[in-house]
Amino acid sequence: MRRKWIWVAVLIALLAACSQDSENLPRAYVSFPERIDPQCRNGKARVFDECGDQLALFTAALAKANSEGKTLLVEYGAEWCIWCHVFDAHISGEHGEFRYTYGLPRDPEARHTQKMAEDPSGAQDVQAKALRDFVAANFVVVRIDAQYAPNGKAVLMRTGAIRHYSGGVPYIFTVDGSARFAADFNHETAERRRDTEVNWYRGYDRVDMLRQFTLMRDRARANVATGTGT
Repeated sequence: MRRKWIWVAVLIALLAACSQDSENLPRAYVSFPERIDPQCRNGKARVFDECGDQLALFTAALAKANSEGKTLLVEYGAEWCIWCHVFDAHISGEHGEFRYTYGLPRDPEARHTQKMAEDPSGAQDVQAKALRDFVAANFVVVRIDAQYAPNGKAVLMRTGAIRHYSGGVPYIFTVDGSARFAADFNHETAERRRDTEVNWYRGYDRVDMLRQFTLMRDRARANVATGTGT
């Protein structure tokens, strides 16, 4: 419990620093793909490039991260994956109420829409902004399609992440500047969920996300190849 309160204090300090230096700290993180062909799978590809070369996408994102002195954060996922959209919403600073469109592993073509709200907390706004700004300041994010793109899994092979991958999406990890696997994200400690029929929720603990992201960034910088969740 004491360690968690330490990370809460870190979040508050980060937000204060962001407010004092708002002109120098970006508010939106850099992400790839930068553009998706509107004709890709008849317009169904919205976040993940389901038609393009994923190795080329990864290479471009890594070059961008290296040029900006940031760490590349890889999200291996799919359009149908609700947890992928939950992750994206959280690193974008969203909080309070969410609306997701998703499918199912057994039926990725399905389109379900779910609106959900997290339990109210006075810390949500502070935590959401601090997490968003930390991601923007430290990472370039690349989304690699695991469902339809021809060579999504090749990125796992290229980076060595395949040795740590146990299946399922999203699989989130960092690499060093030479594209070598550094660390992965442990969903078990970060996920927050409710499963009643009338009170359904999927979300993340932002304090734990910040803790893990700090570790994942630092391991990428130090070129220490080990997973946070393995």
